[in-house]
Amino acid sequence: MIPLKNLPESMQIQLLQEMLDGSQVAALVTDPNQEDHPIIFANKTFETLTGYPMSETLGRNCRFLQGEDTDPVAVNKIRTAIHDKQPVVVTLKNYKKDGTMFWNHLFIKPLEIEGKLFFIGTQTNVTLEHKQKRLITEKEKEIEQLILPILMLHNGVAAVSLIGKMTEERINLLSIGLSEFVQKRHIDYMIIDITGIRWDEETPLTTFQSVHSVLQLMGTELFITGVTPQIAQALTAMGESTERLLTFATLQQALERITKNT
Repeated sequence: MIPLKNLPESMQIQLLQEMLDGSQVAALVTDPNQEDHPIIFANKTFETLTGYPMSETLGRNCRFLQGEDTDPVAVNKIRTAIHDKQPVVVTLKNYKKDGTMFWNHLFIKPLEIEGKLFFIGTQTNVTLEHKQKRLITEKEKEIEQLILPILMLHNGVAAVSLIGKMTEERINLLSIGLSEFVQKRHIDYMIIDITGIRWDEETPLTTFQSVHSVLQLMGTELFITGVTPQIAQALTAMGESTERLLTFATLQQALERITKNT
């Protein structure tokens, strides 16, 4: 076997160039010894990522990828690391040649060769991952808004107020959350107040049948409060499908019923 280092230098350079150009990650080399710390090498992946050809990349400082919404804190972190000759990893907004914004996961590492300092940088477009993370965060916030803190009213009785828009997914999450709480606290009666809810369907309380069934299997009775005359009329029209749900106009009415039962 002939290792790469034993091949002719011209062949080594060509192989390494092809490897870099075939990479899924954009790569740069910059020279801090020259004025304004210019880019002295960029692979073809960088051109594909940013839209800037080599003729508009080489000899420029990397800041040309920054824009109005680039986080100055992230930029300062990069500057500090370069000044201190330390590696750094940041994710920040950069901009392509056509003005399109993308989230750039940037890794910069100092490298000293024969007493001369260079910086190697790799760049990865993580826009999709960032969007997915944002959507997950938004979903978590929606869930937090859906279920306010479950309050213990007195021994064996708990209540929760719901707000926001109800969907089948949220009903499932509600069922899981309440069942876990009931198991931990040994709840006999769970009150769900729906005053602050916006609905997807005209007859929303039918969707609480699944929650009712789960809690019933755990020995907990479900009361629904905040039922308006409009919802009551719709439920009446539904007939048998909702007759097992215990509904009340106010929280006070539900508490009075619980007091009678106990």
